[in-house]
Amino acid sequence: MMEQMENLPEEEKEVVLQLPNSYFERGLEKGKQEGKQEIALELLAIGMPINQIAEITKLSKEEIKKLAGK
Repeated sequence: MMEQMENLPEEEKEVVLQLPNSYFERGLEKGKQEGKQEIALELLAIGMPINQIAEITKLSKEEIKKLAGK
């Protein structure tokens, strides 16, 4: 694959080299979001108010209500 990349124009090489990073960053963000949702569910389970959960997790109140099934 590296041999094929050598034949690409410089601009295209840069785009191809950035692809793995963009996938990694998207995966990282998705993991962070899922972690926040898990924490929100745990806090809902112990009866914490939605406004406090929103403050702690930085999720919107609407997202939390959706998680709670409200």
